[in-house]
Amino acid sequence: MRVFFKLIRQGVRDIALHPWAQLMTLLAVTFITFLAGLMLLGVGNLDNELRVTRGEIAFQMYWKEGASPKRVQTAWKSLHKMDGVTKVLTYTPKEALKDLSSTFPKGSAGVLLADNSPLPYTAVIKFAHRSGDLTGWKDTTLAALQRLPDVETVRSSSLKDEVSRAWQKISGTVTVPVLVFLVLILSIAVGNTMKLSLISRQDEIEILKLVGAKNWYIRTPLLVGGALLGSVGGMLGIMGLYAAWWNLKDTFNFAPLHWELHFLPVDQALLLVVIPMCVGCISSWVAVRN
Repeated sequence: MRVFFKLIRQGVRDIALHPWAQLMTLLAVTFITFLAGLMLLGVGNLDNELRVTRGEIAFQMYWKEGASPKRVQTAWKSLHKMDGVTKVLTYTPKEALKDLSSTFPKGSAGVLLADNSPLPYTAVIKFAHRSGDLTGWKDTTLAALQRLPDVETVRSSSLKDEVSRAWQKISGTVTVPVLVFLVLILSIAVGNTMKLSLISRQDEIEILKLVGAKNWYIRTPLLVGGALLGSVGGMLGIMGLYAAWWNLKDTFNFAPLHWELHFLPVDQALLLVVIPMCVGCISSWVAVRN
């Protein structure tokens, strides 16, 4: 056991043999982990959104400019009484602009218009899933909503639904190949660094072989160095991903989208540390197997 811990310490010290090469490898591991995490973050949030909205039928309503507030309020009350309604979200012009302005940089023109909003009264109505003649029901409901006083436009599908359906079609064919490619690049970066370390210690390795050192004794420090680079790079990548998420989490949280981005689950965050560590260890083993 004492020998094993000695080899671990040797592996940590060997990282200082080529500091610039190790630093570049560490940055590469961090960047690749960040990209992989960013993809998982996007896929996970869109999948969650699909699970929330799957089976629901949404309508967006926009009232005419200058519509009577009293008549709009009456229409909003009638929406809650419609058969199958699960949720009704309503926005006055000021509320709609306030939600939209929350996505603008501070000091932008959107905030200055707060007292004179150009946006109309807006409502988003969600209905529970329907069986049977869905097309006929949608047409009937659309016509009923359009007959409400001062209604200008009614849409039967929100931007959120369109984006989710498009992503669902491409995520399965894009996500896995990209993640595999990133892991391959990670393996090459760590493997090349370990080969460089091996070349620099070639004389030392020859001496160790002459005195009867086993292969595991020679390889262990290099495996430790690869695992350390992978794990530290993974943790730095997670930290960068968290910083990016913190700044972007409310970017799409405005009407009518209301997308609130959530950070990666704990198990996925741990995988982004464990996988680079394992890849670093395996790449180091491949680099020194001869």
